[in-house]
Amino acid sequence: MAARGTVDFGSRYRVGWHVLVGAVAVPLAAAIGANASIALGQRLLALATLAVIVAWYALVAPLAMENRDERWGATYFAVLAVAFPFLLAIAPLSGALLFALCPQLFVMVARWRIRLPLLLLLYAELAWAMLARAGVGRYAVAMTGVTVLVPMTVTILAGAYLTGIREQNRKRAELIDELTRTRAALERAGHEAGVHAERERLAAEIHDTLAQGFTSILMLAQAARTTLPRDTAAADGQLDILEKTARENLAEARSLIAALAPVDLTGRSLADALDRLAARHTRDTGTRVEVSIVGKRSNAPTGTDIALLRTAQEALANVGKHADATTVQIELRHEDGHLTLTVTDDGQGFDPATICGGYGLLGIRTRAAGLGGTGNVQSSPGQGTTVRVELPLAPAEQAAYSLQPVPDLNPTPDH
Repeated sequence: MAARGTVDFGSRYRVGWHVLVGAVAVPLAAAIGANASIALGQRLLALATLAVIVAWYALVAPLAMENRDERWGATYFAVLAVAFPFLLAIAPLSGALLFALCPQLFVMVARWRIRLPLLLLLYAELAWAMLARAGVGRYAVAMTGVTVLVPMTVTILAGAYLTGIREQNRKRAELIDELTRTRAALERAGHEAGVHAERERLAAEIHDTLAQGFTSILMLAQAARTTLPRDTAAADGQLDILEKTARENLAEARSLIAALAPVDLTGRSLADALDRLAARHTRDTGTRVEVSIVGKRSNAPTGTDIALLRTAQEALANVGKHADATTVQIELRHEDGHLTLTVTDDGQGFDPATICGGYGLLGIRTRAAGLGGTGNVQSSPGQGTTVRVELPLAPAEQAAYSLQPVPDLNPTPDH
């Protein structure tokens, strides 16, 4: 379907062809009727022939212009080529009809091998009529040549130009249609990519929050089940922790549904959120977690803080499930225009070459790459594991950071 605004020139301005035919036929009919040198009967015959030509135009020409099958145009001009000589034989002035007929030829017939014979035939008929009336002489032949060849040459040049314009308009319309289809396809692809990316993001968010929270709840429930027969008071304490963890997980679920920042970051800095995360992990698993902050930064982008907090959550979840560690060190460093979060444990470690990371490790790398940073995991059997994410500061943050005092490399006691 053609795009709006790309309607073919000939279709939009077809009324112009009707005006042109009328502008030639009406004065020509008046001139024939007023020519007293022609007998009345011949004048009536000429006017009748002219009326037939105009009627033939009104009946067939619009269809020939609309139809891409050039056989309509060829048939239309074949009939005109028969009627035109009769009109010329009575009134040579009728050659003025060529001003209306020839432009139509280039609209109705596309191929030059059909156009040229028809065009030559019409002008040959005009030349014949002129020579038949003036006689065959040197002057008559010269005048006929000027009268016929010059308009015919101009007609061919104008027809070639008109053909080029129509072809250019057709190609432009096709190009616009193609661009419209391509844009629609790109919009669909962009929408699908956005949906896919959002699904991946939600999968990573659920893995880093809800799934880890449920894992903690499961571990606490199993511990309470084991402790309950032996020590009811201790089991009550474990159940209290389990209830608190469930409430925190519920808050995370509500935050995720509302597309808000993590609950730990609501109204708090990233350093405070890391402290809370470390305390919670120590409480739930018994593994000591220490947090150190190097450098200071204000007005942190929420997306950067979320990525770093999620990295710490994933790293601690893996420590609790796999590392069998006794101590975990979390370091958040701000320097050289970058933020670096490092989580190091003294657990049993693993060989990264033999482990295919699931949503956890993949989510760490994906978040870091999405913010223009890097994420990697270093580990070896018996040597513990280090998760490191480095993110660049935004240009405005870099400027603000450069105006701050040199960071205190010795963390304050409360961290």
